[in-house]
Amino acid sequence: MSAAVDTGERILDAAAELIATHGYAATTTRAIAERAGVNEVTLFRRFESKRGVLKALGERMARRQAGRAAEHVAPSEDTHATLLAFARMEIEGALADNGLAMRLAYDARSVSEVGEALGAGAGANLSGLAEFMRERQEAGQLRADIDPRVMAEAFFGLTSSYVIMRTVLGLGEAPVDVSTDSGIEQLFDLFWSGASATKER
Repeated sequence: MSAAVDTGERILDAAAELIATHGYAATTTRAIAERAGVNEVTLFRRFESKRGVLKALGERMARRQAGRAAEHVAPSEDTHATLLAFARMEIEGALADNGLAMRLAYDARSVSEVGEALGAGAGANLSGLAEFMRERQEAGQLRADIDPRVMAEAFFGLTSSYVIMRTVLGLGEAPVDVSTDSGIEQLFDLFWSGASATKER
């Protein structure tokens, strides 16, 4: 990783932590720079403005979204394994950002700059996964009697609840390695038992 990329990531990590804790409006570029261990000039050179930092955070979060990842999955790939991998990816990304996405979703209702910068992020994630669900329904792998958008909402209900329990309510330990947490697999199996078109239900 180059020094410039490393500095940029440190700034984004600092911004994510501060915004998740204090909200977008209360987080200043000065505070972000101090937390990242750089001066404000470096922040402005890299991202131009606080809005630029927010846009970069949105792009980073989008790379960890199931709806975007679903666009690159081959039809032949195992649906169960793919959706479980999506669940782990969503959870890992949300935990890494300490609940940033939830805070930004809340802020977007009252801070127009947040709503404009994030655009259709959450909606696009939902739509992308719903399209994946629809394709797998047509292939006979998922139940066809459930609206694919509702199925996608149920999936995100699973991942969001896991994150909320740990980052907001503090009711469970976030595992060091999300990829090996059997609790995620058990939660996913509850989802799968209702979504699968097979007799496993």
